[in-house]
Amino acid sequence: MTDTESQSMDWALWFYWIMATTIGWLLGSMFFSGIPVIGSGVAVAVLQWAVLYKRIQKAWRWAILSAPGWIAGYIAFAIFIPANLATLAGPLMGGIIGVIQWLILKREVGWAGWWIIISILAWTTGLTLVPGLLTSGALPGALTGLALVILFRFSTTAKR
Repeated sequence: MTDTESQSMDWALWFYWIMATTIGWLLGSMFFSGIPVIGSGVAVAVLQWAVLYKRIQKAWRWAILSAPGWIAGYIAFAIFIPANLATLAGPLMGGIIGVIQWLILKREVGWAGWWIIISILAWTTGLTLVPGLLTSGALPGALTGLALVILFRFSTTAKR
């Protein structure tokens, strides 16, 4: 590997991650209009697994654990958050999903704890600050994708 290759960013991973998150969000919103957050979250989890399947061991855990995480986050939001505090949807969902996905990433990359913080920031941006059919998937995809690329890039344990 040349010096240039060792210092470059994995643009393909970032692009695929953004596409997986955006397309998953769109598909979930279109096909599960009654509960779009759950449908979108499940679709995002499955498409993100497709990006990760050769990059981490037992990548199937990403979809298997993230999908119920979205469901649990939605239920927690519906039960515990009053309607006038709907702006807490992003931080709550991002936190729950971040913790669940951290359980997978902590075995794969160093500094995986940052994933929780990035997930909270990313989903707060997509679900609360700039919500929209495209932005609710693309913005969290871009932010978490960049974090994932950095975690893989600077990890001593990640598969290349």
